[in-house]
Amino acid sequence: MASDLRQRSVARNAADRGGADPTNMINYEESHLSARALLAASPIHSAPAMKMHVPAMYTFLPATVQWFLTRCCPSSWSPQWKRRYLVALGEYLYRFKDEDGSSPKGAPIPASTTDARIITSNDVEDGELSPVLDVLPEGCNAVFEVSSIGKTQYFAVESREEAMLWVNSLRQMRQDAITRNMGHSKDIPYPKEWKSFDASARRLKDQKARIKSKLEAMNRKEQEMRSLGGGSAPMGGMYT
Repeated sequence: MASDLRQRSVARNAADRGGADPTNMINYEESHLSARALLAASPIHSAPAMKMHVPAMYTFLPATVQWFLTRCCPSSWSPQWKRRYLVALGEYLYRFKDEDGSSPKGAPIPASTTDARIITSNDVEDGELSPVLDVLPEGCNAVFEVSSIGKTQYFAVESREEAMLWVNSLRQMRQDAITRNMGHSKDIPYPKEWKSFDASARRLKDQKARIKSKLEAMNRKEQEMRSLGGGSAPMGGMYT
């Protein structure tokens, strides 16, 4: 609730300064980017997958503490798999709750700055990815990794063939996006509808980034004020 209040405050402040309400803009872009709308536009690839959700503080904990949380504490304290529906279209990868999702989960992932690969047994032996592959979701036998601008996400799918299809699709999307941005594909047709979705995805991603930046700045300011004044932290801890 605290996070929602913060976001509304940011939106009101922007409106008071004569700017557009970022919440309303996001709603518009998200409604334009529904799963059904994207699927109707003949995406490069689309399919259900299980996404690994990792709590923010988990990755900073020692391996022994991670082991304890995974086996002895509530599941919400440790990584867990959540069902998603992925759509790769144009220059972005979209994540939805399901194929009827009315808006993307999180910001669209730009293919031009994305790298994808299949997670292998050698990765697990290194220890860092053991929580990811220790217990795969039922019906899943392979995991692929999507990395973009310092953020890495893991998706479990039914087979290695399906994982490889996602990896190859994302790599091809990246190469095509780079080629277009360099102006080397003027003679290669690109669907007009995809351009419209790309534009909405770009605006939505930028809007979410601006709001996140403002919230983080407000959090830092409150922390500084509490440290100087000895105030107590708000209920629920930091706003994220």
